[in-house]
Amino acid sequence: MKRTAFFVFWWLVLLVPAGAQDDGTRILEVYVMQDGRRYLLNNRTVEIRRKPFTLVFVFKQPDKYSGVYVNTSYTPTYFKLYPSQPIPDFLYLPQKVLSEYKFNPRNELKVHPEFFQYFGYNKERNWFKFNKIDFKDGFLIGYRKVENLYIVEENRTVPVEENKFPLYMFFVILEKTPGKFIPHREVVRFKGKIKFK
Repeated sequence: MKRTAFFVFWWLVLLVPAGAQDDGTRILEVYVMQDGRRYLLNNRTVEIRRKPFTLVFVFKQPDKYSGVYVNTSYTPTYFKLYPSQPIPDFLYLPQKVLSEYKFNPRNELKVHPEFFQYFGYNKERNWFKFNKIDFKDGFLIGYRKVENLYIVEENRTVPVEENKFPLYMFFVILEKTPGKFIPHREVVRFKGKIKFK
């Protein structure tokens, strides 16, 4: 009996991908902040009120990783991927980033089943897609206000108060090949779901 249990244990260890339980918090924590409360979003479902909120990105190794690709959708396109499944069109992911204004003047989050937004900080240009950034205890913290959802396919803006659907979010940090604008490897990925009440 003990021998069977031992083999079953190792079979399960080998079957489960090494990063399957990784929620990414060693590199990046993402929070939903509303009414002064913060809720960790990494591989979790968060339920908040149907009113504006702020996404808080805490980059724990900003010298190495200071940006993240984010897909936000009404349908769980990327959200339903298993940790071991490859990201569709991985090599073209940087080209699938939607353009937007720096410093997020419209306080919006773009919603699309396939395309991404890139939230990052460029130290040389002091450029970012957050509303503001802070540096604390060696971490880079970016704050992204969300008052509106821009539905890309319909070319319309929906105030958060009028939104009737949950948001499925998929986050991935990539390491790029030096000197080239193509992904080299996936560093970490996780997901999160925001429900409204």
